[in-house]
Amino acid sequence: MGEASRKVRWALAWALSAWTLGCGGGSTGPDVASVTVEPRVALAVGAGDTVRFTASVLTGGGTSAPGAAVAWRSTNAAVATVDGQGRAVAVAAGTTTVTATSGGASGSASLEVWAPARVTAYQPGTSYFGRQSYVEYIPGELPLVLSAPHGGSLTPSEIPDRTWGTTVTDSNARETLLAVRTALLERTGKAPHVVISHLRRTKLDPNRELTEAAQGNPFAENAWSEFQAFIETATATVTATYGSGLYIDIHGHGHAIARAELGYLLSAAQLNRTDAEIDAQGLAAQSSIRALAASSPLPFSQLLRGPASLGGLMQKEGIRSVPSPGDPSPGSNDYFTGGYDTERHGSREAGRTVSGVQIELPLPGIRDTATNRQAFGEALARALEAYMTQHFGFFRAPR
Repeated sequence: MGEASRKVRWALAWALSAWTLGCGGGSTGPDVASVTVEPRVALAVGAGDTVRFTASVLTGGGTSAPGAAVAWRSTNAAVATVDGQGRAVAVAAGTTTVTATSGGASGSASLEVWAPARVTAYQPGTSYFGRQSYVEYIPGELPLVLSAPHGGSLTPSEIPDRTWGTTVTDSNARETLLAVRTALLERTGKAPHVVISHLRRTKLDPNRELTEAAQGNPFAENAWSEFQAFIETATATVTATYGSGLYIDIHGHGHAIARAELGYLLSAAQLNRTDAEIDAQGLAAQSSIRALAASSPLPFSQLLRGPASLGGLMQKEGIRSVPSPGDPSPGSNDYFTGGYDTERHGSREAGRTVSGVQIELPLPGIRDTATNRQAFGEALARALEAYMTQHFGFFRAPR
């Protein structure tokens, strides 16, 4: 064989070898430098709940390697399993680590499975708590639901502080709500339904839609869902027992005028109109007491601020309120119209029979001391009994 033939055969062998290596015979894919798993922390609620994890793979040069093969693993398959696409399925309560591996690099995330206790029948007067006791529900027997979304004090490290939206705590709103509950129980022998968020508002705002309320944290999102679900349980119980009822969301304000502000989802500009204008412009259908307005023989303006209105009956008990006969409209002063909870759980939506009111309370003389909270609770209890008896035809639970 001549020298030229040997060179040709050598070149062909070298090319074949290079082609084989380039087609996977020993290749390990892209040079993976790091793997990041999102979300970094996740919560699954109950067996069978699913969480989808994704892996971001970067090369040594810092570029994305979207085609890189990724292997998934759960460190505790008794808590949750994970498939080849990063879909984790909850099995039982506990915590596991979900790991994604690619090209020798790994990233991980924490997954908790929370298994709520199954309640077949809620017992009045018994406290039921959500995960980590962030939310509390005390079932009642009256056709009345009270909630306090902003008076909590818990600041768990697992929930970062909210970075936007209102974060001011309604001081003693929780304690004021409980004073009202105690007064109603002593007056009627029965208690209202009560739902309380024990998280400080810096961690969760249950009176906002989910995005603003929890700002992406899974534990805050779960507490928000528990708060809303407990109110829905309470209003459903009221509807089933009585056919209709009242929901009150209790807050605190720091406005210049120390009066209770009753929010019906109507703006100050709308309340500043005359009675005739209010009655003629269909505002009842826009309000959180739509169902009550539909069944009442009174003009809507009288339901808002007449002597038999909630504000009128509170005024009679010595609680300055707007709207009411004494303070028929906010004028140019600060006023809260009502928020997410009142809109969601009141009767603005057609078909709902539990009407809702947001009550904003000043601190001085009402929320500031235990003595004032007790006196306010007793006064509001009397006003609520008169209001429910007159407008709903009932208040005390059936015996």
